[in-house]
Amino acid sequence: MPKFVIFYNGEPLKTYEIDEPVVTIGRLPENSITIANMGVSRRHVKIEEDTDRRYMLSDLNSLNGTYVNGKRIKKINLSSGDKISIGKYTILYEETEKMEMEPESGSYFSMPSNTVNQLNPYYDRVTEPRMAIPMNDIAVDVNLGDAEENGVKDNNAVLIETNKHVVHKLDKPYMTIGSGEGDDIFISGFMIGEGQVSIEKREDGLYIGTNKLMSKIKVNGKTVRSHLLQHKDRIEVGSSTFRFMENG
Repeated sequence: MPKFVIFYNGEPLKTYEIDEPVVTIGRLPENSITIANMGVSRRHVKIEEDTDRRYMLSDLNSLNGTYVNGKRIKKINLSSGDKISIGKYTILYEETEKMEMEPESGSYFSMPSNTVNQLNPYYDRVTEPRMAIPMNDIAVDVNLGDAEENGVKDNNAVLIETNKHVVHKLDKPYMTIGSGEGDDIFISGFMIGEGQVSIEKREDGLYIGTNKLMSKIKVNGKTVRSHLLQHKDRIEVGSSTFRFMENG
């Protein structure tokens, strides 16, 4: 599975591990990796698996071009360690083991130990030159204790964003999912607005619900407006899919 470490001026900004057959990078939010900078084209590059299970990078007729290891390219097979340059950003491409979800054993995922250490715990979606990176788009420690200190007693619950293998810790009494700057979990897509969905701690558990009049979500394939979350529930909000998990 490919891993992409994003750098700006030599400073690591974000690490993505994306288990998808096609990965796109560009300025628009619907890309797999969004870099909100005018030096990056709306859809700048595409990376897809070929018949030999190698990943091929193609420049999508970008204005400023794409460079791999210092050479401008139109199409190239990537190798682990290659450095992709897009505008002022450098993307280190690495090949990693595929992460596995093992809910029955209580382990949410497995990844090489150095991967978590490389994830950068901050983002800035407004001020350039930072990227448009989701607020909680980082892997959290699988030890989900200390929730009581954050205002939710005995809550070891998480949402796992399944297509990106991202774990969002549900450690507040009230959290929102949406495309706004203040949303706890950032998602984008058609008809996704600020505060699109809320997750609220009540006496009998965590409830997920919609905050927009015309908004709907799906839980386990059924359309709902409010739902008491249960272990392993599958939640769909627009094109984003999550799995609700409780540990203990």
